[in-house]
Amino acid sequence: QGEGWTEYKRQLAQLKELAGPAPMHIATRAKDLHAKPGSVAVLITCEGGDQLDAADRLDEMHADGVRVVQLVHYAPNALGDLQTHAAEHGGLSALGKDVVGRMNRLGMIVDVAHASYETVKAVADKATVPFILSHSLINIGNDRPISARTISVEHARLVAASGGVIGAWPSAYNKNFAEYADNIMRLADAAGIDHVGLGTDMDSNFKPVMDRYAQLPDLCEALAKKGLGRKDLEKLAGGNAMRVIHQVVR
Repeated sequence: QGEGWTEYKRQLAQLKELAGPAPMHIATRAKDLHAKPGSVAVLITCEGGDQLDAADRLDEMHADGVRVVQLVHYAPNALGDLQTHAAEHGGLSALGKDVVGRMNRLGMIVDVAHASYETVKAVADKATVPFILSHSLINIGNDRPISARTISVEHARLVAASGGVIGAWPSAYNKNFAEYADNIMRLADAAGIDHVGLGTDMDSNFKPVMDRYAQLPDLCEALAKKGLGRKDLEKLAGGNAMRVIHQVVR
């Protein structure tokens, strides 16, 4: 765990160094996302809570400017169970429950991407504010790449019931860009359009069918042809995510 914390601090320092000379500012409150025209707002997130050996570590992370933590990632950790590994905790561990509670009190967004259904259910039982599942899709077959990281309709609805958002993932689970639009609609049918966003996983995705933000207009056009109006497209393209940020990040 000490090694994880050291690595967290190294990556945080690197991120802040990169942001320093650029026209960027780190957003620590929701209103900071709108504060400086001409400057890109950076909301610092951690993909995985492997560095957490105690919930009070979150106080320092909050002071560091971190506002989103994905509880689990690739390797098993002390917080909860993954979709892709055998269960070790029966869902969310006692430490994981403490982490969720403390994040809620601090105004940090809990991300349950890659977490097992039982872990997400436990987060839903514990959480007092909306949480997110930053990148996944509804499972339509296990014969595709990385199907183990897709979710069921029931899984999606746990997130939606909290008021949260699921980021539609343009990974290789989609056969092509057109099918990505179809899968976004499946997610909207399952969770409701108010609970779907874009979970690009950019620069870390496996053979993505969308790998440039310049493709966003093409995606909106494809979704409009499937019946989404302007207001729904605005929700999907950022509005829903902004709503959760304003509800949780103080």
